[in-house]
Amino acid sequence: MNTHAHPDNAIADARGALSWTAQRGMLIESDAMLPHDQVRWRPFAGATRPSWIPGRLRALREAEDDAQTVLAFLLTGLATHAIDPAEVVWIVDLAPGEGERAWRVLRALSGRAPRAPPIRYLARSFDAQHHARLAAHPLLKPLLASGDLLLDREGLGIPPQRIRNPIVVLAHEGASAQSQRLYASHAGELREAWSDPDGNLDWRATTQRDGVMRLLSAYRQSLDGAEFTLPHGAMATLSTLLRASGGRLLLRASDHGAKDIAQIRMGALRYGTERASVRHSGAVLQVNFEALARWHRAHGASIHQTQRDDDGRVLHVALHDVAGGRLQECLPDVIGLPHPDDHVQMLLAFETLSAVTPAQGLALLHAQAGDPRALRALSRHIPRNGPVAGGAALCQWRDMLAYCRALHYPWCDGGEEDDEMSAMFATVSRDLEALPPAGRGHDLPAEK
Repeated sequence: MNTHAHPDNAIADARGALSWTAQRGMLIESDAMLPHDQVRWRPFAGATRPSWIPGRLRALREAEDDAQTVLAFLLTGLATHAIDPAEVVWIVDLAPGEGERAWRVLRALSGRAPRAPPIRYLARSFDAQHHARLAAHPLLKPLLASGDLLLDREGLGIPPQRIRNPIVVLAHEGASAQSQRLYASHAGELREAWSDPDGNLDWRATTQRDGVMRLLSAYRQSLDGAEFTLPHGAMATLSTLLRASGGRLLLRASDHGAKDIAQIRMGALRYGTERASVRHSGAVLQVNFEALARWHRAHGASIHQTQRDDDGRVLHVALHDVAGGRLQECLPDVIGLPHPDDHVQMLLAFETLSAVTPAQGLALLHAQAGDPRALRALSRHIPRNGPVAGGAALCQWRDMLAYCRALHYPWCDGGEEDDEMSAMFATVSRDLEALPPAGRGHDLPAEK
């Protein structure tokens, strides 16, 4: 058997089209790029690039919270002179989805902070197709042309330059989208899982002595025989950014985390046979956030983690600063923001409302940043009969629809949400047009 290690790269692991098989109740990856007759072992990364695009907003309020995070960071840094207003502040998005987050964050930050430094938003593309969609989007093109938004197609990170200000990292589903390695403790010896193209599993003693390997010592006596993952790709990426920023970095991430408290405390993430044998297109491997938190603390960072329920995402905030730095003063504002799952629960709660007036609907919609999913939940309260509803109420509902159309991103995608909202807008407009001028309440607002 050829035991030569296939060169491993965190970015390549996140992009490679690898196949899976079930072995001993675990998911094992094989290197699809190698000829089948060549048995070559490679480290078990634990996750391939998923079919869905990580970072897609579940609620538009998530992006508003990211913008508030950056704003609090900027204001504190400027007030304490930890941020130089003449130098660039980089925002690195490890999972930009379809670009909604970048567009809304940059728009929300525009003109919000006095003496604000230049902002550069770097969005990591997952493949050529993802890069092409982001580059071609009409709402992102002006940001790309101005240089405020950059697309990292090759995974090279921030362009070579001297970085004087702290870096802000947004990594919503960015950890599960990168490589995760599988390890085990056997009689106090730490071993790493390797796999071949046929799905055969081999455990090998760890030989590396880098920061990630030193973290493994925390699990040496955890639970003999237990398998656990480490978010190797995320830690490697953060290490690079931490070095580039001189040890000053703010990370705000949310991702799928371990559900069992023992797994969180001990880092053991077992995969049952049922889960291993069936991997649907939207499945992702849970992130060992306890290990990631230990890694941050080993670098002197402050950590804040919350999880709403066993099935929800973990909100992970980490702040790195140099000795004597004052960036810690921004933490109360940052950790005081809602958990991302709170916004999703609010959207679901809209469906249970028994009655909503136009004014209430507009307030609820505004609270959710004009999210079209909130509008769909409220749509059953929109009157469908002009003469019965009255012109004033119809005008208010039409104003609410116009507001959502103006804020919804990306409005011009022509998708299902576009069609549904257009249909509602047309229905209300038609009912208004059918009323006599005296009964319309006020002039129709211009359609946007």
